[in-house]
Amino acid sequence: MNKKLSPEDAFYENLTLGLIKTLSTVPRVCNVNLERRQPLNACQVVNWEQRHCVYLPEDMKKFYLSTDGFVLNWSYQYAPNDIRRVGHIYFPHLLQVTLLRENIETTHSSSGVAHTPTATTSDLPAAGSSSTASLLPLGMPSASSGTGKDKWGNATPTITAKSKIFEINNINEMAKVCMLYESTSSNNPKFYLLELNTLSWQFLAETFSEYLRMSIAHLGLPYWELCFSSFGLPSWTEQLFLLLAPHLLEEHELRRGRVLNPACEHPYNIIDPNIFRGKPKSVAKAAAASSTKQSNK
Repeated sequence: MNKKLSPEDAFYENLTLGLIKTLSTVPRVCNVNLERRQPLNACQVVNWEQRHCVYLPEDMKKFYLSTDGFVLNWSYQYAPNDIRRVGHIYFPHLLQVTLLRENIETTHSSSGVAHTPTATTSDLPAAGSSSTASLLPLGMPSASSGTGKDKWGNATPTITAKSKIFEINNINEMAKVCMLYESTSSNNPKFYLLELNTLSWQFLAETFSEYLRMSIAHLGLPYWELCFSSFGLPSWTEQLFLLLAPHLLEEHELRRGRVLNPACEHPYNIIDPNIFRGKPKSVAKAAAASSTKQSNK
């Protein structure tokens, strides 16, 4: 007989789409561990929004009102005495979601003269722009932003002085997962991979929920985001993919050709921040007593 899950266990089971149970059945995968966190309250979310002058998208807001991020780790047994931690899904505390540092140096091919001021995050070039000559002057948006295509044929972001870029994750100092608001008036940011060697953009996800589902679908395999980069996975990571999820490396897989348009009556996993807000015991007892009286009548 299956053991009944507590509300908290059921919440994380639904949030991770049953990944923990799935990993537990995979040969050589062990030490599956989920770090649980307390939910934020509405005031903490509003404070973050006011500090950065943007609105969190609704699905991301509900996520942080349910849990202040989470970390899922798992290990792989290469040999009887060789167990290494490799799997990793990381969603930071909301306070750790900060603006991309403002002193990233960017280059642009339209000028041959180097400029001394460093560029702000609004000056980051689009993926289609070449970057060989000089630093952009402070405050000047990239002239070619929004005109190029990434590796998968998606339009690169339009970067202007009103854009805001937040760092979600750092992928081994090779790339950063970024949440990008093309304008502060928008509350529908998109998620991109910023390649640090070329400062080019690769599209990842339309929404926070899609990015969450992608991390789960890739089992938290190390550096899975680099599947969508122009330089690909490290060789040892690719070997793990071939062992555990070879279908994710198939050349014919249309990674960016998928259409995610669920019917309204059957949405994907919806995060309900009220899951932990149960009634106090005294209120619950009173409600039970009144219902008993009414049934006796």
